[in-house]
Amino acid sequence: MSIELMNILTALSCMYLAMMAFNLAMERNAKLTLKQPLSAQWSRMSYGLAWLLLAGSIFASVAAWGLAVGLTASCGLATMMVGAIIFIQSYRPRWVWYIAQITVIFALGLQLFRIFT
Repeated sequence: MSIELMNILTALSCMYLAMMAFNLAMERNAKLTLKQPLSAQWSRMSYGLAWLLLAGSIFASVAAWGLAVGLTASCGLATMMVGAIIFIQSYRPRWVWYIAQITVIFALGLQLFRIFT
């Protein structure tokens, strides 16, 4: 697996997780996804984590495609991931949470694979 492909998959994973964290920072969406709203402290932590993951996704995109294309691709990834979350949450709100859990495992596994190869 090439390093560029790992960067692209990392960018996709981080962008999904960032948009999911932004989603959970909103009370109504957290109530839909988790069956209860997050406390104010957890909501702020989710919001901060979302910004960190967004920065990580942009960094991975720039590492994969260069500055000009990477920034443009990040905007496209953000649009794609928000659309996916909205679509999935409309019909199966809990699936958004399950996909986020799988994405965390995938992203961590991808980085471990990168370190040990």
